[in-house]
Amino acid sequence: MEYNLKKLVASMWKHRENNDFEQKSLKSTYRGLNVKASIGTSGNVSKIPWISYCAEGQKTNKGIYPVLLFYCTPEFLQKNINHSTVKKIVLAYGISATNKPDILWGMEVNNKKTIKDAFVEWNYETSDSSINKYNSSYIFREYDWDDVVDYEQIQNDIDELIDIYISVIDLSIKKTPTNTLQKPPITLNINHHFNCIEISNTILSTGLIYSPTLIKRLAFSLMAKPFVILSGLSGSGKTQLALAFAKCLSENIEEQVCTVSIGADWTNREPLLGYPNALKNGEYVLPESGVLQLLMRANDNSSKPYFLILDEMNLSVVERYFADFLSAMESGEKIKLWDNENGSVPKEIALPKNVFIIGTINVDETTYMFSPKVLDRANVIEFKIAPDEMEHYLGETVNIDMKKAETACANMAVDFVNKAQSQVAKDDKQKDVLLSFFNELKKVNAEFGYRTVNEICRYLHFADGELNSDSAIDTAILQKLLPKLHGSRKKLVPVLTSMWQLCLNDGITKEIDAEFIKDDFKYPESAEKIQRMYNAVVDNGFTSFAEA
Repeated sequence: MEYNLKKLVASMWKHRENNDFEQKSLKSTYRGLNVKASIGTSGNVSKIPWISYCAEGQKTNKGIYPVLLFYCTPEFLQKNINHSTVKKIVLAYGISATNKPDILWGMEVNNKKTIKDAFVEWNYETSDSSINKYNSSYIFREYDWDDVVDYEQIQNDIDELIDIYISVIDLSIKKTPTNTLQKPPITLNINHHFNCIEISNTILSTGLIYSPTLIKRLAFSLMAKPFVILSGLSGSGKTQLALAFAKCLSENIEEQVCTVSIGADWTNREPLLGYPNALKNGEYVLPESGVLQLLMRANDNSSKPYFLILDEMNLSVVERYFADFLSAMESGEKIKLWDNENGSVPKEIALPKNVFIIGTINVDETTYMFSPKVLDRANVIEFKIAPDEMEHYLGETVNIDMKKAETACANMAVDFVNKAQSQVAKDDKQKDVLLSFFNELKKVNAEFGYRTVNEICRYLHFADGELNSDSAIDTAILQKLLPKLHGSRKKLVPVLTSMWQLCLNDGITKEIDAEFIKDDFKYPESAEKIQRMYNAVVDNGFTSFAEA
């Protein structure tokens, strides 16, 4: 049965009302855990329906497990059962009462109230032994049961508790002695919920210096659109971040990560996609870069993420070697390779949705500027070294150990891919903000289209709960809208001034060339970038996002 919390609960009620519940019909799995739901046996209904999530080796009669419990008023036990009699739903750190579990929740339940404590608050009747057996479990979340149940919120909370649960189980396996006569612990193959904090901590543990927000922005951007450009100062850690992120999420780094240094002499797609051998019929010359091979592996393993890192992407004109990729990103059409039907290389290949492309660019006299066509298809994240980061680097001995990142978060990879391919609804809360910026950009023919709106909405969706609302919008503006701006003083000064005003806190009016005070702004990151672009266009007569 496909796991769906809302359907699962509805099925429980249907079975219970008809008094014909069969547990086997509700068995399922979710994130590698066994899901079991019960309202009792036919003719002997339980006073507390439940849904449990058990790892391998853990059972409800002996073990620990996340559990969703449905507490009901005494009227529920009468013949006329209906939904209005249910009062509470509890998501709990479940602990078996029948047999003492071998594993404990540990520190996770410190300062948490037990279900017995909650019974006292609710004036709930606890004389029945079937109810008392849950007394030792601890409450993670509790909800009032009413006509409108927020299943999405409950499911998010379940995922959060499962993250904790999996960590506890993994830790217990690592601590199990290997020199005892006990059976060796079973290695769990569990797909973790994607966790930005965990991946950020892992990357920072290597010794690399980034703000956690920057790492989150990279993650949200890749989930919003699997093409990100890292721009900024040479030697600021762009390539290292791309590598660390890719290695974290890869189970087999050699197979899943391909790093390519772009050549200044690249004039066509052959370094990335290879070519049919004109001198030997039926032979296709694979690229030494390994890019085509990566695409073929990704098509064969759609649940795993594959990473293509293009280093110094603008050493050559991007459209000369990357045009097929840019077209396939939007059209979904396959890239034609050759006419041979029978070779080991396919006639055409799709750009897999589980391939994440991260390009790095430096801007100097040796490089080419990106066209609006390229920038419009990516999230552009600018790297700047903050004074406190430089002070930290100068003041301490920094040892970089990239091995700490390797495969460390590979158990979150499946969820990362699933999120990147999920459908996201537009959020009306940001409608007015986007319209305001649209109208200003339109004045210089730099307005954005439907694709940009969709990618911004996806980015804001994934950032929700991880970044505060204003910070999420701020970084979205910085990454998707400001890269569109390039041109002369006459063209840009009016629009930069107007957008500057949109970034200010309500009630504050300030000239664009005034002293920058971060607290004056609702969107400070965008405002700072706008001011730098303004200063550049006033001083030089021309500016663009990457040159500012």
